[in-house]
Amino acid sequence: MDNYDTWTGKVTRYNQSGQLTQTIQNHITGRGLYREPNYITENNNGDVVVSDSFSAVVVTERGGRHRFSYTGPPSGSVLRPRGICTDALSHILVCDDRTKTVQMIDMDGQFLSHLLIRPSGIFSPQSLSYDVNTHRLSVGSEHNNTVVIYRYITRQDALTDLNPATADVMGVTE
Repeated sequence: MDNYDTWTGKVTRYNQSGQLTQTIQNHITGRGLYREPNYITENNNGDVVVSDSFSAVVVTERGGRHRFSYTGPPSGSVLRPRGICTDALSHILVCDDRTKTVQMIDMDGQFLSHLLIRPSGIFSPQSLSYDVNTHRLSVGSEHNNTVVIYRYITRQDALTDLNPATADVMGVTE
C-alpha cells in the first residue's frame, strides 16, 4: 500500500478473519521504510521482503524491525526492483528493471550473482515465482508475454548448498 501524495508506503498484515494484525511502515528512527512497495514475499526465516520499486529491496524481520535495504550489486549500479521471491536456500531473487536481470542476494543482503542475464525469450524480467517442490524458477517478461522456467537448484542442493554448475533453462512457453 502506498500514498502518492507523500511518497510513503507501508506493509500491512491481516489474520484469516481480515483483521489488521501488523503495520510495518517506519524505521526505528521514524523515517519511512518504503516509497513505492510493489511486490512482497516472506522468507523461510520469517523476514518480510519487499520490492520497493523506487530503488531498493527492503527487508524487515517478522516483527517489523528493519534488517537491511539492498540497493544493487557492489558494482554500484542503481537497482529498480520489480518481481521478488525467495528460494529453498533463503536466497532473495529480484528482477531489476534497469539491468534487465534477475539478481540473487543472500538472506543478509549480500549480492551473490546475476542469476539470469538476458535469458532466452525474456526481454524485461518483471515477475518471479519459485516452486519449492520442483526447485524451478518461473520468470515472466513484461513486454512479450513470455514465461521462462529455469532450474538452478537440485534436490541435493536444497538439502546442502547451491551448485551453480547444475543451472539450466527448462523451457519457454508463450
